[in-house]
Amino acid sequence: MHCILVILVIIFAYFKGDWHNWERYYPSMLYISVASFIYEFISHSHFHLWELEKGILNLMGVHLLHNILINPLIGFMFLSNIPSSLKKQIFYYAKWIVLFWAAEWLANRFSFISYHNGWNIWWSFLFVIIMFPMIHLHYVHKLRALFLSVIIAAIYLYLFDYL
Repeated sequence: MHCILVILVIIFAYFKGDWHNWERYYPSMLYISVASFIYEFISHSHFHLWELEKGILNLMGVHLLHNILINPLIGFMFLSNIPSSLKKQIFYYAKWIVLFWAAEWLANRFSFISYHNGWNIWWSFLFVIIMFPMIHLHYVHKLRALFLSVIIAAIYLYLFDYL
């Protein structure tokens, strides 16, 4: 499943991404990747809220696929096509949120992702509602996004009794 997903994401990114200006999106792609790696680092020492399940790849391979290819390319496609008007942006965000959440719902139904320690599909929905605006905020105001990311992460750590 994860290998099929990476192939699909690469194909869609090839056709939907703004490859002529990829350098503009690269810092935000790194932001997405580093945030994923930080989650893995923090959760590895204590407990996971969600866990990608291994398939033909081992768990490290699955996480590398997602953190190095899938997540940054999804961010790249998302940023490459953001409309300029606020009304269109709201619809655009909604489309991405529903698509991403539906993909996660399917992944959970087919046991490609599991939830732990109180996390569930509704927490994922809230996370995705925050995630896409944060990716866009990082693209336009990197320092604000980094500051808010720390605050949001601290709230999640508190809510799920990590601290």
